Amino acid sequence: MAAGRRVKPAVHDRQAAEGQASAREDERRRLARDLHDGPAQTLAAALFEVDLAISALDRAPATAREELLAARALLRDALDDVRALMAGLRPRLLEERGLVVALNALAAMPPLWGTNVSVETHGADTKERLPANVELALFRIAQEAVSNARRHGAASHVQVSLAVSRGVAELQIVDDGRGFLCEPGFLWSMGGEGLPGMRERAELLGGTLHVESAPGAGTRIVVTLPLPLQLPLRSPRGSAKARA
Repeated sequence: MAAGRRVKPAVHDRQAAEGQASAREDERRRLARDLHDGPAQTLAAALFEVDLAISALDRAPATAREELLAARALLRDALDDVRALMAGLRPRLLEERGLVVALNALAAMPPLWGTNVSVETHGADTKERLPANVELALFRIAQEAVSNARRHGAASHVQVSLAVSRGVAELQIVDDGRGFLCEPGFLWSMGGEGLPGMRERAELLGGTLHVESAPGAGTRIVVTLPLPLQLPLRSPRGSAKARA
């Protein structure tokens, strides 16, 4: 009997480990994709401008100068993108200040996201923290949803809403992008990236993810995660002296 009782925890631990490994692989794919779509293409464009400047250097110095100025602007954009990606890889604000502060910082990254992102919260503030695994999952889901709205939906505005009540945390991400045909089962037949990866994050914590979308009507993603009825006290590190 003792041996039998050890089987279920072992199975659960293996499933949890597999889920974590899948989440890490999703993060690698997301990083590779964002590097390709952002800094890599910007750097390629900057190199093209430099080549044009070199070819025009002798015959048209003024044109060469204009091309170099354009290349410099592109390099600055690429640097902004890389810095934003670095912040997203290890969200220090999330670790030190909590989910609300991290979501507002996510909304304040126009060089990376390229859309207007606004955040509203209900029942959540900067003084009380959710469990660390819940905060990380909700932040990563919001990060992926905003990225998808920019890259695939061509959205001009994304609304991120976080509501915390007794025993439940709900995150909604609504965009005004082009939307897509949301057929049952189709979204989850793809690989680990995007919506399937977000759903996996939610389900690993006993939660759910719901998607509503239609061509021309934008997209609405709702994530619900269970919370302990008695949340442990987790104050932001150094919150008493933290600046807004």
